[in-house]
Amino acid sequence: MRAHRRSTQGGVAAIEFAIVFTVLFVALYGIATFGAVLYTQQVVSRAAEEGARAAPMRPRLVLPSDQAIAIAEIRQLVHEAVAGSLVVPPGNAATPASRLAWVSANVTVGVVTALPSVTVTVGYPYAAFPLLPSLPLLTPWMPTQLTSRAVAALHS
Repeated sequence: MRAHRRSTQGGVAAIEFAIVFTVLFVALYGIATFGAVLYTQQVVSRAAEEGARAAPMRPRLVLPSDQAIAIAEIRQLVHEAVAGSLVVPPGNAATPASRLAWVSANVTVGVVTALPSVTVTVGYPYAAFPLLPSLPLLTPWMPTQLTSRAVAALHS
């Protein structure tokens, strides 16, 4: 009788372990997934800030004839800032040139000049390129697009 009770308790312990492990794993994976989203948002925010910080140093930005050149320079700087982070998928991160090509193709950069300021907007398609795969339970809370905007004053 005593041996039978011990084998029954062993089965209960295995079931309890499975339930606790599943809940703990989902919680830890959720924390890691949201941490990856926050990291990517930080990369996007810093890239927008880099572009806005560089805009006042481009005197051509206030000249209508040279504005397209200055905007292209700012976009390139923002793309380089994103390419230097860990958000580029491993298959496209072999060389700096491939990283930059991937970022240029997938990260949107908008530069709007409305004197006396410039606004740099950066968008990253997180749903298409998440850093960690999302669990179905977490999918409703995952963003599809991460966007950041930075504004800087232009000196005229």
